[in-house]
Amino acid sequence: MCQFRRKNYLYYEQVIAKLMILVTGAGGKTGRTIIKSLSKVENVCALVYREEHVSIAKSFGAEKIIVGDMHYESAIRSAMQGVRSIYHICPNMNPEEVGIGKLIIDSALKSGVGHFVYHSVLHPQTEKMNHHWQKMRVEEMVFESGLPFTILQPAPYMQNLLANWKSFFEDGVLRVPYSVESKFSFIDLEDVAEAAKIVLTEPNHRNAVYELAGISPMSHVEVAEILGHVLKCEVHAEKEEIQDWKSRVTGMTDYAIENLVRMFEYYHKWGLVGNPNMLKWILRREPNSFEKFIYAII
Repeated sequence: MCQFRRKNYLYYEQVIAKLMILVTGAGGKTGRTIIKSLSKVENVCALVYREEHVSIAKSFGAEKIIVGDMHYESAIRSAMQGVRSIYHICPNMNPEEVGIGKLIIDSALKSGVGHFVYHSVLHPQTEKMNHHWQKMRVEEMVFESGLPFTILQPAPYMQNLLANWKSFFEDGVLRVPYSVESKFSFIDLEDVAEAAKIVLTEPNHRNAVYELAGISPMSHVEVAEILGHVLKCEVHAEKEEIQDWKSRVTGMTDYAIENLVRMFEYYHKWGLVGNPNMLKWILRREPNSFEKFIYAII
């Protein structure tokens, strides 16, 4: 290679090395966990909504932090400066998910982003769950954008089961507002983050859609049995009436409550199941079991 071409090649490599991976929606639990995993091997830019999220994102390893609203192109454009890849997380239960998705995708195209990874959900094809259906519409826009993409469709997080942690000890009850016999293929959020790191930093994951399930389907009755075994106390699963659930909910918008109720009704009839083989292939190991997950946090 001639000296001139070699100098230009080395300069190009140095520029690429300095470019960052942008994580949107970085202030939530998913964004924070993705940053923690990614920052071990890459420079990460975090787009957060509130000033109080800045120190949190920094503590998880973000090198650059932009405070801004994803509803506004100016905030997105600012976050995309010096970015080579994007991991897009829309805030949970957002009525503007499709509009936000369009802004992010359009800005990625204008900025010349080389890889767009979208954090979707297991079974976005389910129209009966509106927030799933909105993610399917964003997936469609990703396909039609021409951007090199990867779409991750994770199952419900194991971490979500800990919302009523105290009740396991105080009441011995795992309460859910749907049938305790419905089956789910839960996933450890840490495994989702590792999968995100792999698809963003290793070759051969572009133009792919991956369903991410951590375990074979299990019911909340089975979940309660594992909790009781690990915590060495009696825990049983109990269905809570939706009206009772609604009476104790605080801090949620009407839109979020309405969509959660629709989700509970769907879960009651069909659950949400997947297959762990894809995640096993990506991670090159067995995904975390629910039992292992609980042992790790006690």
